[in-house]
Amino acid sequence: MKTIVIFLMTTLWLFSSNLSTLYKLYAKQEYNKACDYGRKYLFKNKNIDNEKYLTLYGLSCVETDNIDRISFPMTHLKSTKEARANASYFGTILLQKELLFQALVDKKEIYDLHLPKTKFVLSKIFYLFMKKEYTLKNEVYRFKDEKKENLSYQLYIKRDKKNRVSMIIDVYQNDKFTKRYNYR
Repeated sequence: MKTIVIFLMTTLWLFSSNLSTLYKLYAKQEYNKACDYGRKYLFKNKNIDNEKYLTLYGLSCVETDNIDRISFPMTHLKSTKEARANASYFGTILLQKELLFQALVDKKEIYDLHLPKTKFVLSKIFYLFMKKEYTLKNEVYRFKDEKKENLSYQLYIKRDKKNRVSMIIDVYQNDKFTKRYNYR
């Protein structure tokens, strides 16, 4: 009996330690580290059943170029109203990414879709693209932010040496490059 109690205490400590570490990384806005950490410990200590852990992991990955990683949390967040809302948020971002990618690479029209809007940059670009609020020059789509006049975006397709296709979103503030999102 004593062995079982010690085992349970150790497991609970490790479990809470992983969640605590993930939370600290997220709170410090170290999203890349949090996304990698979350993935590393996802299947250890039953983190796959912890909706707080899955949510922090998913949100960290959304803030990076690792949004393909949010499919696992999306399919496992089911128990509470908040968890289902987070799952829908992750699903919306993934769907918008795939539809935008298809529009750029396959020239598939996406102008008559109705999806939820999020504050995530990919979602902003998705809606500006659907509303045809861009200028197109040399296969680069240029967008102005709807709310912040000093923000603009460029969307384009890039192929690497192995002919792998990436969708790139460059963010500019006052015409100066600030961030790049790279999606495959």
